[in-house]
Amino acid sequence: MRLERANAKINLYLNVLSKREDGYHRIQSVMQTVSLCDLISLDFYPSAHTSIRMQASGDPSLPTDCRNLAFRAAERLLAHTGRSGAVEIRLEKHIPIAAGLAGGSADAAAVLRGLNALLGSPLSTEELCALGAGLGADVPFCIRGGCAGVGGIGEELEPIRPMTSRPMLVACLGEGVSTPWAYAELDRRYGDFAEVREEDGRLSRLLSALEAGEDLAQTGALYNVFEEAVLPQRPKAFALRQAMLDGGASAAMMSGSGPSVFGLFPDEQSAASTLEVLRGMGAVAFLCYPRGAIC
Repeated sequence: MRLERANAKINLYLNVLSKREDGYHRIQSVMQTVSLCDLISLDFYPSAHTSIRMQASGDPSLPTDCRNLAFRAAERLLAHTGRSGAVEIRLEKHIPIAAGLAGGSADAAAVLRGLNALLGSPLSTEELCALGAGLGADVPFCIRGGCAGVGGIGEELEPIRPMTSRPMLVACLGEGVSTPWAYAELDRRYGDFAEVREEDGRLSRLLSALEAGEDLAQTGALYNVFEEAVLPQRPKAFALRQAMLDGGASAAMMSGSGPSVFGLFPDEQSAASTLEVLRGMGAVAFLCYPRGAIC
C-alpha cells in the first residue's frame, strides 16, 4: 500500500494577461502548497486486465468513477506505461470542492506520484508533470509542490523559495464558483482580452520578498485579479476576508477563482481565535502552514 498526501495550494499572486486563440487564458501566478490536504491510499495488483476501484469519504458528492480526476489519473498512467492490473484508490477528502484550492488536481497528482512508485517509478518527475498537464493545468504544480512561479496556461513552472512558515487560515462558506464562469466575467471586464495586459510590478516585489524570506503582507504585492469579478457576486467570500482582517490577519485574499479565502496571521493565538469566529459563521475553516516541495 502507498499513502500520499494531496496538498492544497493557494495563489499568492494571480493575474490574467491574455486569451489565446484556443480559448485558454495566459496567466502569471505564484502558487504555494499548504498543509491542508486530502489523504490517498493506493494498492496495485498486476494482472492481465486493468480495473480501477475507488472509494471516497468526507464528501458524499464526490464521484468515484471516471468523473473523478484521480480515477482518470490512474487510467492515464497505466495506459501510458503499458501496465495492467487492479488499482484500488481510497480518498479521504478534506479540501473543499470547487473552492480555488486545486483539490481535484492535488488528488490526481497524488495518484500519479503514488501509482508511479508502486509500479517501480518508470516515469521521472518531469514525465509525470507532462502526463498530468493533460488532466488539468494545476496538476503539474501539485505533483511538485512547494512554491513556484506559474505561466502559460499553468504548465510553465519555475520553482522558487517557499514562503517562510507562518500560521494561516483557509476558509470557504459554501458558495460555488465555476472556473469557466469566473473567466467569462474577466473576459467581459477586459474586452475579451483583445489587448494584452502588461505584467504587474507587484509580481517582482513578491518574488524578491520570497527570496529574502520577508513578510509577504508588508510588500503590498499579494494580488488576485479574480477578486474584482467574483467578490462582488459572492458576498460570503467577501465577509470571510473581512472577518480574517478584523481578527488580526496581516493580509487576506481569495485563492484561485474562489470562493475560498486565505489569511496570513502574525501568530497562532490570533489565528486560532479567528478560526473559531469563522466556524461560528458556518464556514469550513482550517489552520494550516506553508509546505515545501513534495518531489
